[in-house]
Amino acid sequence: MANKIDMDFMSKALEQAKEAKQNGELPFGAVIVCDGVVISAGQCREQKEKSVLAHAELEAVGKACRTLATNRLEECTIYCTNEPCPMCSAAIFQAKIATVVIGASRKDIPSLRPRTIDIQKLADDSGYPITITCGVMRQDVLRLHK
Repeated sequence: MANKIDMDFMSKALEQAKEAKQNGELPFGAVIVCDGVVISAGQCREQKEKSVLAHAELEAVGKACRTLATNRLEECTIYCTNEPCPMCSAAIFQAKIATVVIGASRKDIPSLRPRTIDIQKLADDSGYPITITCGVMRQDVLRLHK
């Protein structure tokens, strides 16, 4: 069961996803929180940027690193509307983000990422110590994909 804090911050990630959808993108959003404050946000911009690298999580991680002037985000939590792809998971691991909170898993919407590997398996295989919570505001996320 999600707590109020996780739901509040996931709502912020959902705002990013809704904005992305309004802009003709896939509805993916992410926010990074440090010490109870949102320090960065990101949304899918693949169509606008014409880049497969323009993922919500990558945007949020990059902004957080610049905001905090470090590439080490150990004290931070990232809230992702959808389970991060392997590329975004690698960025999360590289930044040493300790906690990932996810709305909908890749299994919830298999047509979006049919050949991907789940973040927990990547974390387990890498030995990376991370806390992953999935299913926070799941139904709200799934509604965005309809």
